[in-house]
Amino acid sequence: MKEYSIASRHIQSFLLLIALPVLIFMLVSGYVFRQEIVDMTAAQREAAISQSAGSVNAELERMSIVASSLIHNRTLMNRSLEYVKTSSQEQRYEISFSFEEIFNTYFLLSKQLAAYYLFFSDHSVPFVSRNYYSGTTLSLASAFDYYNLAAAAPGSVIFPDTLASDTGGPVMVSLAVAPPARADHDTGVEMLVITFMVNELNDFIRQKHNSGGTPAVSHTFLVGRNGMILSASDPSNIDLRFSDIYGTFGRSYIVMQTPINASGWTLIEAISIRSLTQRVDIILYILCIAMVLIVVLFIGYNSLFFRRILKPLNIVISEMASVAKGDFSVKVPASSFTELNRLNDSFNVMVTEIGSLTREIKNEQKERLKTEIDVLRYQLNPHFLCNTLNSIRMMALITKNDAIQKMSAALMNITEDTLGREDTVCSLERELKNLDSYVYIMKVRYGDTFEFIRDVDSSLLSLGIPSMVLQPLVENAILHGFRGTSQSGTFGTIVVSASLDGNILAIEVRDNGQGMSAEFVDGLFRDETQTEKGFTRIGLSAVKRRIQLSYGAPYTLSVASYPGEGTVVTLLLPILEASEYDSRISADESLDPAESEEGKDG
Repeated sequence: MKEYSIASRHIQSFLLLIALPVLIFMLVSGYVFRQEIVDMTAAQREAAISQSAGSVNAELERMSIVASSLIHNRTLMNRSLEYVKTSSQEQRYEISFSFEEIFNTYFLLSKQLAAYYLFFSDHSVPFVSRNYYSGTTLSLASAFDYYNLAAAAPGSVIFPDTLASDTGGPVMVSLAVAPPARADHDTGVEMLVITFMVNELNDFIRQKHNSGGTPAVSHTFLVGRNGMILSASDPSNIDLRFSDIYGTFGRSYIVMQTPINASGWTLIEAISIRSLTQRVDIILYILCIAMVLIVVLFIGYNSLFFRRILKPLNIVISEMASVAKGDFSVKVPASSFTELNRLNDSFNVMVTEIGSLTREIKNEQKERLKTEIDVLRYQLNPHFLCNTLNSIRMMALITKNDAIQKMSAALMNITEDTLGREDTVCSLERELKNLDSYVYIMKVRYGDTFEFIRDVDSSLLSLGIPSMVLQPLVENAILHGFRGTSQSGTFGTIVVSASLDGNILAIEVRDNGQGMSAEFVDGLFRDETQTEKGFTRIGLSAVKRRIQLSYGAPYTLSVASYPGEGTVVTLLLPILEASEYDSRISADESLDPAESEEGKDG
């Protein structure tokens, strides 16, 4: 299970349950509000464009009517015939005044100011309006271009896909109309070209979309029938194809367009979405910054607050770790929080009581363990001493030789090393020397019916083992494993070996005696008082119990035996240090097991 600190869990809860929902709500609300502004503005601007297009279309239709009326005006027809037929410049000059009067009358009625070219059927120089009130004049070359367009459709009003205007000046619309090709039309007018200003169109194209030098937030276009830009709020876009400009807008602009039916043109406006939502974006940006500041301040406050609370708690936790390691002298200092002081006082009282109880329990266990080990030590086959002394007595009566002295010396070594020392741990070397003394005595008792082999590396001799743990194992091998082998002529072998397996010292006592059944091995440690054919199990049980009491798992004694093959007893011991007692008595060694040959005479 993953662990979390209180402060981190509190911060996570705040972020997940408060900060994140509020932030999501702000962003969603801002997006909805932003989209609503965009939709409302788009609807308003679309209505405005439609109104502007309708006004422009009405103006163009009105000028179309004016142009048609002029081209069919009987007075203009007659005066133009007179103008064509006379070659007198004075008469033509006088007639031109009548042209001005006719046009002025129509323009006055239509409330429009315009400039015009009047082309005559004799292909003479066209008559040009003398009024330059528009501020812009149509060049003669452009007038002839319009002439060619209208000549292809006599009787129809043609709006060329070009505009007459200076850069930055007012937008001037031109139209051209030729008289219908009818026999009853007797007129000197061949073509009429009129240039006029449409206020609605100028207002739409030249509207101020920005102020104070800020980037334009809206772009307006007048697009011709061929898709080319006739006029635009940015003059650099004129004469470009609108489809190329449209590709640069992408999704950051709203593009609205409305057709002008009279001319076939299209009014287009592209509005920057960011310009519409700039204030909302600023508000959202400020709110997000405020939310971040709130989170940062909360985390800072949370850290400071929990630091003051968790510092005393961490002290308690640290002291608890010390208590877990067995140090019951720790004390938690007082805190500035009442609740923590109560916890600290309870903890200190608890540690004091646990320390007292632990010391009492340790002392009791130590005394009980010492007593039980002492009892086990004295349980280790006490009849051995009686039998040995009896053998010495018999040998003293019968043999009257030095075997008595050597056997007595061996017994003295064993007795002094086991009963005369306070320590329960000796070196493996010392234990093997005692075992040599014991084997010497047993060979004197039973004759040379078995061989004793020590297969122990010299590097292991300095390791410590519990004293008198090997003697009971060798004794069982001699008394039980080789029972009856002397009569059958079988020669027994006992091998004591040792090895290291990590931090475990493994010692094996192996014999090639008669072995035991699996059922008997299973019941070896269940009932220590049972015997079978003179074999007692108290020695094995005492050794095993002693090891388990002293060292615990995994250190123990185990037995493996096979009938007719022999028995292997394995001791698993920790790595111990030999006591100083070994060095004190090493100089007093008086028995050399190699001299045991002399004892064979008994």
